[in-house]
Amino acid sequence: MTKTQGRRSVRLLLRRAAPCSFIALVGVATSVIFARRSSFAHTWSAQISRFQNSACPKILMYDGVAIGKDNNEAKAKYWGETIGVDGFFVNHVFYSWEDSVGDDENSSTYQMVKAFQQLYSKHGVTDNFLKTALYRPHDWKTPAAQDRVVQDFRQAAHLARFAGFKGLALDLEPQVKGFWNVDPTLPDKAARVYTLGQRVGYTVWAEYPEAIVIVLPEVLSFTCPRYPQNVCDNYALSARFWDGLLQARLPQVLIATENSYNASRPDNVPNQVWGVYRPDLQKNGVDLNTVRIALGLWPLGRPEKSADDKSARCTPAQFAERLQFASRERSPYIWIYGHGSSWEENGAYGSGPVDPHFDQFVRVLHQFKQSCSGRR
Repeated sequence: MTKTQGRRSVRLLLRRAAPCSFIALVGVATSVIFARRSSFAHTWSAQISRFQNSACPKILMYDGVAIGKDNNEAKAKYWGETIGVDGFFVNHVFYSWEDSVGDDENSSTYQMVKAFQQLYSKHGVTDNFLKTALYRPHDWKTPAAQDRVVQDFRQAAHLARFAGFKGLALDLEPQVKGFWNVDPTLPDKAARVYTLGQRVGYTVWAEYPEAIVIVLPEVLSFTCPRYPQNVCDNYALSARFWDGLLQARLPQVLIATENSYNASRPDNVPNQVWGVYRPDLQKNGVDLNTVRIALGLWPLGRPEKSADDKSARCTPAQFAERLQFASRERSPYIWIYGHGSSWEENGAYGSGPVDPHFDQFVRVLHQFKQSCSGRR
């Protein structure tokens, strides 16, 4: 059986599952998926491998580019050559779980995303991820609403594969009230969240087996009493979604951290994260070699001053030091939270002036990549 045939078989099973019967079918789907993997493992093992340690991580940017406005040569050259990023968390396509990108490869959405990948990759921006976030409420009480989310993820994985993106990025920060909170009126909400995580994982794998899946932030770390109770309440059931997602045995998962944003020694953060995640991964029977940590840095942009402020949060020298420390994790990626258009004077998210030392931050990024490439 070919890889495509195996993927289609699983897709059909996932599509046909009635809302009331899907939980029972999850076990069947699991058996089908692992049978398919065994039957064509020799054909795809070279394409899908465990993470390899990297002494030279690529740089991903969260924010910065707006695909609808920046899909042109000048912007591609700016981000790839002037700034020097290797990829983006691309927003405003699969905007939220409730948004469909459809299945039509000739549609304007599919063609726009593919054109973006082809254009930006010419300037070195090769590793792009379709990002989705919790910007809209979800009706956890209605099974059909979960069916819709699964369909939306399948279509998003289809689009990412079609366009040549590396995979998907799932931002689990609850932007709408109550998303992950325990609901006394829905006693089985935790089970529904877990099952949705399973279904999303299986459908992403079935549609795009080679995909890297990035999950942010490090939701298992949000525990009390370290954090205020309201934070723990807001993330209460996010761990159930994560545990469900793991059941798909996705071949490459990245935990993108936010606790590292302002850390003077970001290389200390992974020990804290692994201390929480390793037991969970082992409990779920996940091969630790399929999971990596991508440390996040936030050098520019101070929202406490104003929503579109672009001033520095650290010095260029500190940024250089933090990049070096972050590279010790030997992950394939380091990511930068770009806070809107903090890395561009006339950007899609704000036209205000950049930090007075902006050129030094850019120079640091280029120097890091040059010194890093010398260590390959």
